Amino acid sequence: MELSAGNLATLFTGFDMKFQSGFEMAPLLSDKIVTPTSSASTVGLYPFMGRTTKFREWKGERELQNLEAHTYQLVNRDMEDTIGVRVNDIADDQYGVYEKMFEQLGWDTKTLTDMLLGGILKAAIADIDSPTAAAAIFNGWSFKGADVVGYDGNTLFSASHPVGLAGNTTATSNVNTSGGGNPYWFLFDCGRPITGIIWQLREAFKLVRMNAITDEEVFKHKMFRFGVDGRAAIGPALWQLCYASNLDLSNPSNFGLAVAAMEGFKTDAGQPFGAWSSIPTKKFLMVPPALREVGEQLMHGQFGAIEGASGAVAGIPGTNIWLNSATLLVNPYLA
Repeated sequence: MELSAGNLATLFTGFDMKFQSGFEMAPLLSDKIVTPTSSASTVGLYPFMGRTTKFREWKGERELQNLEAHTYQLVNRDMEDTIGVRVNDIADDQYGVYEKMFEQLGWDTKTLTDMLLGGILKAAIADIDSPTAAAAIFNGWSFKGADVVGYDGNTLFSASHPVGLAGNTTATSNVNTSGGGNPYWFLFDCGRPITGIIWQLREAFKLVRMNAITDEEVFKHKMFRFGVDGRAAIGPALWQLCYASNLDLSNPSNFGLAVAAMEGFKTDAGQPFGAWSSIPTKKFLMVPPALREVGEQLMHGQFGAIEGASGAVAGIPGTNIWLNSATLLVNPYLA
C-alpha cells in the first residue's frame, strides 16, 4: 500500500470499526452489579453513604433525626492499553493481521470493568482479617488495603461493620469465613439506586492514534501507535447489599444462611434494611468458574433424590426451594 494520507486514513478508519466491533461483541456482567457514577475531579466524594432514617407518625413539630455523616471518596486511576502497528506491514499489505488485534482491544476495553470487579472482590477477601496499606496484585492490578475499605472504615466484607448511631453501635458481619479453603461466592442485591460496588468514571475510555507519517516514533522505529485510555475507579458502596461466603455451596442450607444474614441487616435507625428483597432478576449469586456446576444446580435444577431415600445425600432436601430465586453470574475473573 502506498503510504499516502488518504490510504492511511481509510485504513485507520477500518481499524476503528474493528475496535468497535470487538467492543460490541464482548459480554459484560459487571453492569448488573456496579453502580455507575461520574466524577468531575481527581476524587469522587460520597458524603451520603451510611445515612439512614426512619419514618414516624407526625405529632407536633418535625423531629430532626441525628444522621451519621461519613466522608467517603474514590480516587480515579489513569488506565491505558496500547498497541503498535509496523509501518512496513502496512506498506507490504500485511495490515489484515492487525484487524483481530483491534477487535481484541475493543473486547478488552468493554470487559475492563469485569476484570476490576473480580480484582476488587479478591482484594476484599484477602484483606478481611488484616486490611493494610501494602499493595497486592489481583488480575494484574495493584490494590491497596485502602482500596477495599468502605465508608464505615471497614473492608467491604467484614465481621465488624458498625450498625447504629454514634456511641451505640453493634458489629454486623457480611461475610462467612468458616469454610476453610473453599472458594468464595458472593450475593448481591442490586435492586436499589445504589449497590454494593461503585464504578466511577472520570474520563470515558477512547481509542486514540499516533499515526501521522511524520510522528517521532514512525521516524525512529517505523511504528504507528494506537491506544485506549480513560480515568476511572472502583470501590465499595453499601456493604449491606452484598455478602461473601466460602461455605460449601453444594449444601443449599449454606446459601440459606447467607440469605438469612442479609435479610437480618438493620439500618442505623434500627429498622430492617430490606436487603435481599429485590426481584430475582436483581438479586445475584456470583461464583468463580470452579463453582459453576453447583451454582447451576442451585439456581436452575432440582436435587432429585428425596432425603432418606437410596442415593440421597444426608442434609440435602429433595426439593430445591432456591430454584430461580436469584440470577447466577459466573465471573471468570474470580478464577
